[in-house]
Amino acid sequence: MFRLFFMMPIMICIYEIISMIFPLKISIWLKLLLSLILFAGIGKMFLYRFTSSGFDIYELPHALALILSGIFSFIICAVFMLLLKDAIFIIWKIFTHSQFPGHYASLTVLIIALLSTIYGVYQGVRVPDVVIHDVKIPGLGEELDGLKVAMLVDIHASDLNRREFVSSVVEKVNALEPDLILIPGDFVDGSVKARYTDLEPISQLKAKYGVLGVTGNHEYYFDLQGWLKTIKDFGVRFLDNEHVEIASGDAKLIIAGVLDPTSGNHDTKLALEGVDEKMPVILMDHQPRFARENSKYNIALQVSGHTHGGQMPIISTFIKKANKGFVRGWYDVDGMKLYVSPGTSQWNGFIIRIFDNSEISLFVLRQ
Repeated sequence: MFRLFFMMPIMICIYEIISMIFPLKISIWLKLLLSLILFAGIGKMFLYRFTSSGFDIYELPHALALILSGIFSFIICAVFMLLLKDAIFIIWKIFTHSQFPGHYASLTVLIIALLSTIYGVYQGVRVPDVVIHDVKIPGLGEELDGLKVAMLVDIHASDLNRREFVSSVVEKVNALEPDLILIPGDFVDGSVKARYTDLEPISQLKAKYGVLGVTGNHEYYFDLQGWLKTIKDFGVRFLDNEHVEIASGDAKLIIAGVLDPTSGNHDTKLALEGVDEKMPVILMDHQPRFARENSKYNIALQVSGHTHGGQMPIISTFIKKANKGFVRGWYDVDGMKLYVSPGTSQWNGFIIRIFDNSEISLFVLRQ
């Protein structure tokens, strides 16, 4: 698996040099320069170092991280267009005897991929908008009708998503004056030493009923115990296969959370142990792929992230398949509502969003 992690970008890069760069009618020196730029884009992959518990990454200055991640995103955008171009080339050769306009075809791919990347990177790194969702929760008491629940997920504080970004997100959330804040995983990418200052603004999150979270898969890649302690110090209460009760007058609401499957201890049954079946339940589960299993329990709403909404066409199809049909938005899963957030940000390797804006979610609970 790790070998494939490294080899696939190299093979894609070589393919793009052959199919996109060399057909261009430009000097050999410019072709070599463009080729080196592509290899620089995949170079960030080689900054990852694998450990027994996951992986870590050597820290980069913000500007350099943005440039390299942007080039890598361009490589991903271009490969799909080149496959289409080369399919057209094969058909052209079969049915015509004229020369294929390789230069113009490659130049077209390069320009479209470049413009798509610029747009996608802008959408990927900007502070997300607030999206409000009215949600009917069966059994919700009158005193909790209108409860405002803000959700952040996939914050991914990193050498790309620095303190300024996280602070801006926190300011937007606090401006909503939420009653409760949920963070279902993927807080950070990097060591506690490197990323402490970048994630620290979440300590300023304010809500009447506090801030609740669960682990995402990325928490298990970067000093899990160190980050759990640090994030708890920032004021986030983790629900590790457990639940808490939110009450106002006679109205009660259960908020449950499960450990990410990466832990090897994802247990919804344990998280809901002792909960009255008549009580309305909201479940935080970082990955949406267990929604059908979770729907067997008395859960009104499951909130998840992890997929980043698919990020762009074609790739979203693969992400949807990997997550058992769930990629973004609302689903009815055997009577249980599931909301898969596109995420507040994204992993700092592949950063573009095309037709897939990030968001800060605000759920207004209704009877």
